[in-house]
Amino acid sequence: MSKKTVLGIIEFSSPLFCSAEALGKAVDIEIGDHAGTLIFPVLPEWGENEDDPLSKNLIAPDEAKTWKRGGKILCWGKPSNYPSGESFVNIVLVKMNVLKDDVESAAKDIYESFDTWLNLFEQYVMLLTTQNIRCGTTGGDGSGHIELFDNRKDKLNYISRSSSVNMTYYIYGDDVSLHLDQLKEAASLSSKNLPLRLEYQMLLQAYRAIMGEDYRKAIIEAASALEISLTKRIKEEFQNQNISFGEKLLKKYRMLGGRFELVRVLGIPLPNKDYKSLLIEPRNDVIHKANFPAHNIANQVIDEVVEILKLFSPVIYQART
Repeated sequence: MSKKTVLGIIEFSSPLFCSAEALGKAVDIEIGDHAGTLIFPVLPEWGENEDDPLSKNLIAPDEAKTWKRGGKILCWGKPSNYPSGESFVNIVLVKMNVLKDDVESAAKDIYESFDTWLNLFEQYVMLLTTQNIRCGTTGGDGSGHIELFDNRKDKLNYISRSSSVNMTYYIYGDDVSLHLDQLKEAASLSSKNLPLRLEYQMLLQAYRAIMGEDYRKAIIEAASALEISLTKRIKEEFQNQNISFGEKLLKKYRMLGGRFELVRVLGIPLPNKDYKSLLIEPRNDVIHKANFPAHNIANQVIDEVVEILKLFSPVIYQART
């Protein structure tokens, strides 16, 4: 059966902080059972001597340069750095391929599947980039939404309506911009509807706690992610060494410090660091002493946990069985 392309826009829960290399690129996605493409806006046409380069908006993809909302041209985003081009992207163009005679039904399926796709996509973006964005929203369909349009007789017609979403945000850290390889990975994994591995779900909760300035919770969640990862790696080593009494060893070395000790007993390579002061003591302080740590301590714990997760749990998604 013949297909047609339905156009639309996706507005994220909070703007994506993107590197210049990701701007203007198209990446393949799948929402529900419908294949499509995300197309990102491009940088303004800066001259050699710009007086106020950051006041210019990003330029929409060709198909959407004249699109308006409330009589005003859509704002696709703004550059935040000149001349490097890192930018906040508010919205992207989406092209979805649907059966020509089934547009309304296909649109319904895309809308119903979108929240799941967006949730996974934004989780993967946060984990891959560690860009910490906090936003507040008012109005609209929710914290992120999609709008679809059917092009009939050279006229765009709404398939549904959505009011605008107002946002405030901040970002901090080193290079946390979304690069093209990370964008492609996030789009692919979310389109395959692959959930995060448990340890990365816990790490995500730690990031969210940092964003909410709950540093005690951030350490607890990060330590949980670490313990899950260490335990999985230890069990793998039991199999590698044909150790039949592994469960007894896990019971003997059951605390977080014990897990580190067991890793070394088994000869599993681990960076030569003082994990007692870097990880174990901060975790024990918040658990056993009701200590409320400072921001820098929580960040220190999360950084060390991320390093170990990359070593012992390099795959961030859970493969479907």
